[in-house]
Amino acid sequence: MTYALYEAERAASRVAQLLVVAPKSAFETWHVEAERCMRPAPLVSVYGGTSPDRDAEVLLVGYQRLLYSYDEIVQWVARMPTHLVLDEAHRMKRGWSGEWGRTCLSLAYRAARRDVLTGTPAPHHPRDLEAVLDFVWPNQGRRLLPAAALDREPTPEAVHEVAQRIGPLFVRTTKSELGLPPVFFDVRQVPLEGLQAEIYAALSRRYAGQYATTRADQVSLARMGQVAMYLIEAATNPALLVAGGSRDDPIEFRHPPLDVEAGSALAELLMVYPQHEVPRKFVELARLVRDNTAQGEKTLVWSNFVRNLVTLANRELQPFEPALIHGGVPMEEDGTGAARTRQTELERFRNDPHCSVLLANPAAVGEGISLHEVCHHAVYLDRTFNAGQYLQSLDRIHRLGLPPTQSTYVTFLMTENTVDEVVDQRVATKAERLAHMLDDHDLLTMALPDEEDYGYAIEGLDDIAALFAHLRQADA
Repeated sequence: MTYALYEAERAASRVAQLLVVAPKSAFETWHVEAERCMRPAPLVSVYGGTSPDRDAEVLLVGYQRLLYSYDEIVQWVARMPTHLVLDEAHRMKRGWSGEWGRTCLSLAYRAARRDVLTGTPAPHHPRDLEAVLDFVWPNQGRRLLPAAALDREPTPEAVHEVAQRIGPLFVRTTKSELGLPPVFFDVRQVPLEGLQAEIYAALSRRYAGQYATTRADQVSLARMGQVAMYLIEAATNPALLVAGGSRDDPIEFRHPPLDVEAGSALAELLMVYPQHEVPRKFVELARLVRDNTAQGEKTLVWSNFVRNLVTLANRELQPFEPALIHGGVPMEEDGTGAARTRQTELERFRNDPHCSVLLANPAAVGEGISLHEVCHHAVYLDRTFNAGQYLQSLDRIHRLGLPPTQSTYVTFLMTENTVDEVVDQRVATKAERLAHMLDDHDLLTMALPDEEDYGYAIEGLDDIAALFAHLRQADA
């Protein structure tokens, strides 16, 4: 659709080149669609940090790269009238208060035309729309939104007013309009038992005690994000807590190692856990993958923790020759010369009959990648409070091009009586609000199965309040 719009604007002599700011995972689609849709196809080039290709008609640049190479990109834009597009525009939802948002909003003034693409323009709160609107119509975002929509917890009436205000300003093609076959959701409740139950209870008591007298609005988002991640780790694979979880991956959530007093009951439990138990989620996941493979089906497995992905690849899922993508796996455009890149792993998953599993991190593969032609089963090993990232990841296997008879299956592994249930409730609430604003009930269906902007596992005061309630209940 964007290439068609660009071509119409180019034919009318209003623009002469296209600049697309997008996450790196979406670059493949911009190359492929140019070849499929346009004759002759324009030269599409990826900006890698040196001089932009002066022969390129379409230039692709990542949000992070734009931040560090702003002056060079501005020079490319200034050479002729430029159509500027933000793909996955919710990445700059912080607007002037965030580095990515500030850079995109500054670049907006240089373009002859501006457009935004996003399936989740307000993944957490209606105020997320302000920056997106500011980009398309500079300095008009706050004026376009009703004041009541900016409250901490907007009323249904305020959300409805947002829908009326933004209705004339965007176009959205729903999954129903695309005629996509339905998605079948399955929640697999996993019991909390054995050493894992003892570890989770000890961790919950620890944080319930620390914050017993602290008001939710006095606790920093970053600190509660760390608490949320520790609890999610404990609910999925307590072995992650021993070495601090995420430090192996530059794109994952950055939180320090869990500080446990030596000799404490929690420290002793964590020390012996890997020798005595296999996480129940791992056991259930291996069973699902084995069943799918026996039916000739491939499986996409999502986890936010690289050590989960690597452990599964080397142990429980090793017989299925899994492909593996996370922030530490380079893109070909990075120029590292690595034999294994995200592109080679995707190619192997798509085309190698012996590779029946793709282990993926939503931060690295959650946007832009199409897998629906080869894979129809997705399993979520864990989720965070990030509703936008979750909704984006669902679309990897449920996209335009599916035959009408092809069903898509999504399974959630949720550990009973843990933060998994809190996350599920909060993500559903955010998606419901977004669905009402966009008048898109497909979003609501997709969300209710029963980096800068991706840095925290928790997204706001309402998430903090829900986490506090869970800790108080666990302590009781």
